[in-house]
Amino acid sequence: MKPIRLKLAGLHSYREMQEIDFEKLCEAGLFGIFGPTGSGKSTILDAITLALYGQVVRLGGGSHPKDVLNQLEQRVFVSFTFELGSGAERKRYTIEREFGLNKNGNWRQPEVRLIQCGTDEETPDVVLESKATMATAAV
Repeated sequence: MKPIRLKLAGLHSYREMQEIDFEKLCEAGLFGIFGPTGSGKSTILDAITLALYGQVVRLGGGSHPKDVLNQLEQRVFVSFTFELGSGAERKRYTIEREFGLNKNGNWRQPEVRLIQCGTDEETPDVVLESKATMATAAV
């Protein structure tokens, strides 16, 4: 798997929408994630895990999204674009998940989309799955 782009909001210390462009970071062939303790390095990996699998195992098994929600936010959003395969078989996918609270403060069903990205304007994006369990199984 080759990471392409990560978007996250409401996750741990990342309250506002953040975007990491891995293609740009990898232009030199190698990149690192650096910073002091508590600066959010592990949260970047948590966001990828949450996008792919709907949970963050690092926090103790099948943790609930409430464990990663910033205390001042009402929702967690993650979007991870990645490539699989090689050569002509290489395909790009995006998995998006949003977890949030309803008006009563209870957790609502997550919104999920697993998308096969189109290669150009003639080949549009295709939503492969929109149910959490099916998207996780497909990943």
